Formats: sequence, structure tokens, C-alpha cells
Amino acid sequence: MKHLISFALLSCIMTPAFADYCGVSKTIAELISTTDISELRVNVLAGYLDIQPGSGNNVNFSGRACTDEEQWLDWMTLDVERDDKTLELTVIIPYQDDDFDADYAYMDVDLTIPEGLPTIVKDSSGDLLVHAVSVSRIDDSSGNIRVSENRTSLEINDSSGSIEIRDLQGNLEVSDSSGDIDIRTVTGTVHIPRDSSGDIDIETVSGKVSVGSDGSGDIDIQDIGADVEIGSDGSGGIKIRNVKGGVLIGSDGSGSVYVADVSGKLLVEAKGSGGVRTRGIEGEISLPR
Repeated sequence: MKHLISFALLSCIMTPAFADYCGVSKTIAELISTTDISELRVNVLAGYLDIQPGSGNNVNFSGRACTDEEQWLDWMTLDVERDDKTLELTVIIPYQDDDFDADYAYMDVDLTIPEGLPTIVKDSSGDLLVHAVSVSRIDDSSGNIRVSENRTSLEINDSSGSIEIRDLQGNLEVSDSSGDIDIRTVTGTVHIPRDSSGDIDIETVSGKVSVGSDGSGDIDIQDIGADVEIGSDGSGGIKIRNVKGGVLIGSDGSGSVYVADVSGKLLVEAKGSGGVRTRGIEGEISLPR
């Protein structure tokens, strides 16, 4: 059964140096044991979120709540709940309450967690940094995402903002509406079901790379240990190099295509405007007439 864990609200601090962006602020701090916890859920709103590995089996939460008037600080809190083996942290900023009339309100959060604890993140807006932990899913509305040295497979659902992935151990799936995607060094597969706009750069992946549909923006893929598949691409160039498997491009609307150093076959099923250049294809080449 869920129960609320008490948390410590530290003193309210005036911050003149940040007066343009932060009229008044307070710090919310909590140290929580993860003994018998098998999953962590983190729900944050406006503000940045930085997740780093910590020592021991504790979650250490430090949030800086910021708004324009002191009266709104009491409305901004942290809710901490346990439900069986799940620990859930939720930042509370009551934007939808008619009586909450702050000109602006956000909470910057620094979080340290056990590196092996499976973690799910839901973020509203603001940049997100994840380093050397085990985040399995990120749901994000806006803001940039950077993940490095993640210890497990990861699924990202993002509306806007750039996505940067470095040194991921496991499979990666990214669904994105707008913003560049930059992926380097994945031990596993990479799957992008959909990307509306923005460039896609993928480099050094041990398994298969697949892009379901891409609206606009260049695609650059290199150093892949298995097949590469692109279902459909609206506009923008495609460059694929050094692939240990085959390459399949379902349809490409406009933009040049360059494919080089492929161990298997190259199949392009449909091509709009823009040429196709190839080099070093060991298998059969099939291009539309």
C-alpha cells in the first residue's frame, strides 16, 4: 500500500544573482534508502534534471525550487511514495490550480541513484542529463537529452529537443518528433520507429540499425555490426558506410544517397529525386530503374 515518506524542506534562500530568472528559491533535499526496491520512477516538470551514480543503496534528491514570489514556494514540493518494490519521486508544481498565479515556476533537480537500479524518467521540459546509471525509459516533452554510459537497454519517447547517446550497454529505441539525434557506441541494436525532423547520426553499433520513417533531415550511419534498414525517408541526404550486414532502403523522397563498404547486399526499393552512389558493396546491388 502506498504511503508518503516525509521529506526535508531546507531554508528559503534569496538569490539576487539570478534575479532575472529566480526571484526566490528554496532547496528540497531527501535521502531515501532503496533496500528492497526493484524500480525507481522519477517524474519532474520544468527545470533541468541531472542523474548521476551514487554510493551505497540510497537515492539522494536535491531540488532547487524557483519562482517569482515567496508565497508560491510553499506550493512547490516533492512527493515520495513506495508501492511494493517501486519507489516513485514526483515534483509538484500546481500549474493547473487556479489559485497558483506565479509568473514562472520551475525546479532544477540533481539526483544520485544506485547505478544498477532500473529507473524510469518522465520529464516535462528542461534539459536532461543521465550518466552511468540504469535508466530503461525516458518520456520527455521538450528540452535536450544527453545519456552517457547507461548500463541497460533504453527506450526514449521525445517531442522536441536534441538527443545525444554515448556508450550504451543494451538495445536503444528512440521515437522523436523534432530535434537532432546523435548516437555513438551502442552494444546492441538501435531502432528509430519514427523521426519527424532533424538530422540522424549513428556510429559504432554492434547490432542492427533500423529507421522506420524519417520526415526530413540528413541520415548518416557508419560502423555497424549487422544490417541497416531505412523504411522511408522524406527529404535529406542518406550516407551509410562500413556495414557488416546488408543495407535496405525502402523509399527515399529527395536527396542524395551514398552507400559504401557493405559486406552484404544493397537494396533501394524506391527513389525520388537525387542520385545514388555506391562503393565497395560485396553483395548484390538492386536499385530502382
